[in-house]
Amino acid sequence: MKNKDYKWMLIAGLAAFVTFVCVISGKFFTQKVSLQLGEIAKETLYAPFQVENEVATARKKQEAEAAVKPVYNKDSTIQEKAVSNIETFFDYINTVQTTDLTEKLKKTPVEVLSSFSPIALYNEQYELLLNASAERLETMKNICIEITSKLLGEGISEEESNKSIEVRREVEQKDLSASMKKIAEDIINNVLEPNFVIDEVATNAQKKIAQDKVDPVYVLAQEKIIEKGSRVTEEVYKLLEKVGYLETDSSSRYRQYIGVIVLILLTGGLFYYYIYKTYFNKKNRMTICQKDKRLSLIFMLYTMAMLITRAFLGISFVYLPLGIAGMIIAFAMGPDVAYITHVLIVIFSAIIYKGDIIFILYFLISGIASTLIVTRMQERTKTLMSALYVGGIQFFLYIGLKILIGSTLTVTIVSEAIIAFIMGMICVVAVIGTLPMFESLFDFVTPMQLLEMTNPNQPILKRLLLEATGTYYHSLLVANLAETAASAVEANPLLARVGGYYHDIGKLTCSNYFKENQGSTNPHDYMTPRESYEVIVAHVISGITLAEEYHLPNYIKDFIRQHHGTGVMQYFYIKAQKDSEETVSKEEFSYPGPKPQTKEAALVMLADIVEATTRSMQDKLGKEVQIEDVVRRSVKQKLDEGQLDECQLYISDLEKIIESFTKMLTGMYHQRIAYPERNEKK
Repeated sequence: MKNKDYKWMLIAGLAAFVTFVCVISGKFFTQKVSLQLGEIAKETLYAPFQVENEVATARKKQEAEAAVKPVYNKDSTIQEKAVSNIETFFDYINTVQTTDLTEKLKKTPVEVLSSFSPIALYNEQYELLLNASAERLETMKNICIEITSKLLGEGISEEESNKSIEVRREVEQKDLSASMKKIAEDIINNVLEPNFVIDEVATNAQKKIAQDKVDPVYVLAQEKIIEKGSRVTEEVYKLLEKVGYLETDSSSRYRQYIGVIVLILLTGGLFYYYIYKTYFNKKNRMTICQKDKRLSLIFMLYTMAMLITRAFLGISFVYLPLGIAGMIIAFAMGPDVAYITHVLIVIFSAIIYKGDIIFILYFLISGIASTLIVTRMQERTKTLMSALYVGGIQFFLYIGLKILIGSTLTVTIVSEAIIAFIMGMICVVAVIGTLPMFESLFDFVTPMQLLEMTNPNQPILKRLLLEATGTYYHSLLVANLAETAASAVEANPLLARVGGYYHDIGKLTCSNYFKENQGSTNPHDYMTPRESYEVIVAHVISGITLAEEYHLPNYIKDFIRQHHGTGVMQYFYIKAQKDSEETVSKEEFSYPGPKPQTKEAALVMLADIVEATTRSMQDKLGKEVQIEDVVRRSVKQKLDEGQLDECQLYISDLEKIIESFTKMLTGMYHQRIAYPERNEKK
């Protein structure tokens, strides 16, 4: 196994270990207590998150069900039967009074009436009725039927089957003697019975509706479940069990640990696949050192996010600065890697914090938004405006999510939204403020840094202008050519421009030895080819020395090393061959290299040779040779020498580069009209 594989395993192992420790010590794995029903709590316990009190909810539903009144159906046959019994009773009285039935049966009238009567009365009451006149009996019958019909018409339920008071009140209003009133009451009470029957189906339906209207009873996050010294009731026991405080099964925690490990390995594997297949691909070629630095940056920021989340447990999640990692990674490796890293951070932070859907949505949306805003910054002077944008997004996002779940705008919610606004600003300022440190430590380039490097007031560029003016303007032309070509082949135009500016700063140490800075005298006319080679090739080494002296970034040093690649110094090589009788090897007159490793470095190399060649032939352009031919020949020379073998340029890109160079140089070296001289003679 290669060393880089061991490094990967170390980084992955450390990241997994930190994540595992933070997760198992977070809110998701709450502290267990050993309590039984009826025991006394040894400490006060609070709900770690919002949970439904199922016992209290069931109790409220039972109360709502008990409050529902039964639904009744009226039985009309009971009223018909009651009226029929009254009529039959008085018909029997009339029969006993007007017929010889008593003689036939050899019984007294009271005995005959009591044996046939559907209404049970006392014998004395039967005797009074038998002695009453027909008119009085008819009146009494009508009164009994009227009151009975009225009361049964209103309805009598089982719960109110005793209607004695209502009967007495109704009878008292009638024109009857006291004894007859008492008999009428007994007759009516005798025939009355409940005629409202409970409808079980309809009643149960009403109870179901009443239960459904009951809102669940919740114990809010950080609300007290049980106080120290209180007895554990069934309601409290179920709450403790539901939030995971009870130690019911010791093996369950280990099963959870396995679940966490599986989740870490799965997400880590997907992240590993994405980084290597999408970012560290052939189009984005990097050295092993560069890869290790990028991975170290991701690991460090990810670990810091996990530790901060764990440290902030117990306070509102709006204080968490989870967006910082994504913003810095976006500057270092692009927004795609930043997004997937941020998602990974949010997933495990939500587990550590035991965050709900609001937690996840808040950090996903705000993290993506802040990455989009900050990575579009081209100048550090825009920091405040970007901070206001990010803070504003977090402010309104927090309020919107709270409204989404049905919360009303309270002072607490608005206060937390203001905190979210402030934290958004702090994150942006922290990212921009620490970015130079990360750029230096982890060797990556940001647009802001590149723009700063193009400032003509950079000390090394000012020196180049004053001490090697020809080289300065040559560098400007190379930068313009490289930048334009970079746009055509999907390279970084700004990086190519910076490379063009600084690639020849080594000429400051011996500027008069280079053609663009010379006057009428050329020092090489008095030097051997070997001496000339040593002076010319020294500008690469001197450039590295100056870059270190002026604390220039590593990518500028790469441009200085690579802008000649391992090419041969053709002029002095050929001259040495002519002057020497011995065989001269190309290696003796080659640049130390290495060959260009990136598109931008290759473009600076090509722009350098094309500009120098075109300038040297400008008197012949348009007359003896075309600019496109010069460009094509120069590019082909570098291709044939193998100087483009290690960069990411393709053959199809070379045609675009030639076209771009030709267009630029044609505009610079276009033919001008030859104006005739003015004849001053009169």
